[in-house]
Amino acid sequence: MRLVKIGVAAVSVKVGDFAENCARLQQVASAARDAGVHLLVTPELGISGYSLEDRIQWKDIADRSWEYLEALADTCNGVAMFVGLPVRIESMNYNACALLEGGRVRGLILKRHLPTYSIFYEGRNWAAWGGGVTEFRRVPAGDLVFRLPFGMATAEICEDLWAATSPARARVAAGAEILCNPSASPFTPLKNEERKRLVMGTASVLKSVYAYANLVGSDSSRLVFDGGGLIATPDALAAEGPLLSKENWTLTTGVVDLDDVSRARGENTTWRQGAGSGSKDEVRVVDCCADAAFTPAPLAEFAAQLPRTFYATEPLERDASRNRWLDELFDALVLGLRDYFEKVGVFERFLIALSGGRDSALCLLMAVEAAKALRQGAEAERFAERVSTVYLPTSAHSTSGTHDAARALAEELGVPFRVLPIDDEAAIALAKAAELSGGLDKVHPLAKQNLQARIRGDILLNWANSVGGLVLVTSNLSEMAVGYSTTGGDNEGGFSPIANVPKSLVTELLAYLAKRDGIPALEKVLAIPPSAELAPDQLDEADLMPYVVLDDLLYLYARKRMTLADCWRVVCERHPAHDREQLRAWTADFAKRFAANQWKRDQHPVALKVMDLDLDPKTGFRFPVTQSIAHELEALAAAE
Repeated sequence: MRLVKIGVAAVSVKVGDFAENCARLQQVASAARDAGVHLLVTPELGISGYSLEDRIQWKDIADRSWEYLEALADTCNGVAMFVGLPVRIESMNYNACALLEGGRVRGLILKRHLPTYSIFYEGRNWAAWGGGVTEFRRVPAGDLVFRLPFGMATAEICEDLWAATSPARARVAAGAEILCNPSASPFTPLKNEERKRLVMGTASVLKSVYAYANLVGSDSSRLVFDGGGLIATPDALAAEGPLLSKENWTLTTGVVDLDDVSRARGENTTWRQGAGSGSKDEVRVVDCCADAAFTPAPLAEFAAQLPRTFYATEPLERDASRNRWLDELFDALVLGLRDYFEKVGVFERFLIALSGGRDSALCLLMAVEAAKALRQGAEAERFAERVSTVYLPTSAHSTSGTHDAARALAEELGVPFRVLPIDDEAAIALAKAAELSGGLDKVHPLAKQNLQARIRGDILLNWANSVGGLVLVTSNLSEMAVGYSTTGGDNEGGFSPIANVPKSLVTELLAYLAKRDGIPALEKVLAIPPSAELAPDQLDEADLMPYVVLDDLLYLYARKRMTLADCWRVVCERHPAHDREQLRAWTADFAKRFAANQWKRDQHPVALKVMDLDLDPKTGFRFPVTQSIAHELEALAAAE
């Protein structure tokens, strides 16, 4: 991982007060250096103040700004830093931001777009940079990308972000991974929400990190700047600074993984096509100590920024009892299931093998809502005629707890529930397996488990033939990832509605629905530890690992494309209650299972896609069926 720590500063400045403005910039740079920041972004025209108006026409403003910039470069070593100032090139005043690095001014990026609407009148005094690269005071100026020890960085200034023809596109096509924006954006209520949408949208579209810094306070008594500061990755907001701070400056930091930017660009064909056929504007790459050593930001800081779960968000509403993300997920699952049932046009009812566990419970909840929505809800009151459930126990392994939970949920939801023991069928299947294997002692324990699942699968499919039923496969994403399902058994059926939902999210969604919809029977389901109930005292997490760990590994490895060693390092930070060597062993076990079970995923029934992470080869995940991951496992074993 290329873990880069970025800082965005909100600074209160005063027009023309070069000494005090630079003193504050120095303080910010010192704090950033102490915090281990690699790249610092400070606000637009931070040396001179933004609201210069006609004062910029005095040549000494640009001259003195340059003098203070060079002094700042001398004292702000140890952190690469974008600083804003005015420059005069051949009688033209340009709004510039300079990159200071290694005690030197490395280059100047010049503002392209000048607002002349609302309170802005920049076109009166400033010249818009027309494109390309020139020289100013022996440094390049114009459209630049800087090659730094940790990666490629560039900037665009304030309005450039808001423009339809942002210069960032050409600079990204030239290799920029980090886009910085020194701004002087005046306050209006909720203006920062609009900035946030722009910053996050740009980071997502351009597959870049975007770092936005803004002035705070009033630099010439009229406009008020609200500060803030944003650091966004292509996937999320990594950090957000305080608004309307009463401090003279604030520093907000975030750790980003530039390897993740590279991954996103490599995977996204639209980005690659755009980069290959992008703007013909001249963009120069300036090499700034490219061979210098780079010490990554601490992994602990990066891990601390990660969300509690990779698969769901916190509640968006003021009422913490509602979570729009989970509401939408459930509604999407129901909609997809309803439409499949209706548009295939041959089914009469949904069939679910209730086990008393979480996956089948969620499938039943979805089936009930889908049945109510058939024919646009015209027959909602007859939903129970469209849903049938069955509990298929064995006396050896099924428990009264799962039986009670399954029955309670079916009765509470008002759908038919039947119990059909499979002891006789299991005994016959075991005898035949022993006959073929050369004796009962030769039947593998896994075969003894799987034959039960296959009997259940056959019963359900035969039942479906007789009643026009759609058998719902209840396997989840976590099970699909590691092959924790039985081919010809619990992965057999007509439709797999939760195959794209990881187990930890199944649990979270059920807990949420239990409270949102008032379904007490779900508490019984959630009280039972996940178990396939195919062997004595069997528990899924004992067979595998804690699902929260498994799901983290799945996301980091399959979605973020991290190495196994990096996956292990991150889960060590996220799950400190577990021993690091135990986590290493779980990581290796996950990887072996994941690589070995693509053949199962290739055979899985039709499934809904509702998450970014999708293992279905029909909708986005092309993974070799046979391959070696020995080199990754060796690197994991040696990792520190």
